[in-house]
Amino acid sequence: MTAATPRPRRTQQQRRAATVAKLVDATIAAIGELGYQRTTVQEICGRAGLSVGAMFRQFDSRLDLIVRTADEVFARQLAAFRALMEHLGAQEDSLDTALRFLREAQSSNITHALREIYLAARSDAELRARIEPTVASYYAAMVEGVEQTGVLSQFPDRLRESVFFLLLHLFSGEAIVRPVYARPDLDASILTLIEDMLRTYAESLPTGD
Repeated sequence: MTAATPRPRRTQQQRRAATVAKLVDATIAAIGELGYQRTTVQEICGRAGLSVGAMFRQFDSRLDLIVRTADEVFARQLAAFRALMEHLGAQEDSLDTALRFLREAQSSNITHALREIYLAARSDAELRARIEPTVASYYAAMVEGVEQTGVLSQFPDRLRESVFFLLLHLFSGEAIVRPVYARPDLDASILTLIEDMLRTYAESLPTGD
């Protein structure tokens, strides 16, 4: 019987990356469940199974960890969005598929975490300044993805970005209210109404507008 091959030791960089990943995952989960203010360093480290000292060896402050977490949330959200966009053209009803994805994404824990960070940034100038460039790049990439799929091609170029943000904010608002006033019995009819309104409006626009 041959001896088992020993597992190669991880490099310091690999260990650091693993620790950061644990902290970021714990921060996403904690903010999504508890809110921004209640997500303390102790809460994060407890969820990550790490000491507070281990956290401060990777980040100088809680704010630094929050900013790194926001970056990761943007990256994950954009990856999921792009994966959908790549397959949207093969869908029988691409608009319906896109709307359902947008609604589901706004109700996910990771989006709740991002929304909590946005709310905190309203009154925290440093947090706002540090995430603003990434936020701008994130939404620019999403708008570009929508444009490439042609899912809103029935609208003129001057309106497509506005339509996208109208839908995004609509489902975001719905996701905020749902925990205290859930009406799943209305989900299907609301989606049908949105689709009908979009199609009716698009058809009402003058040709060549």
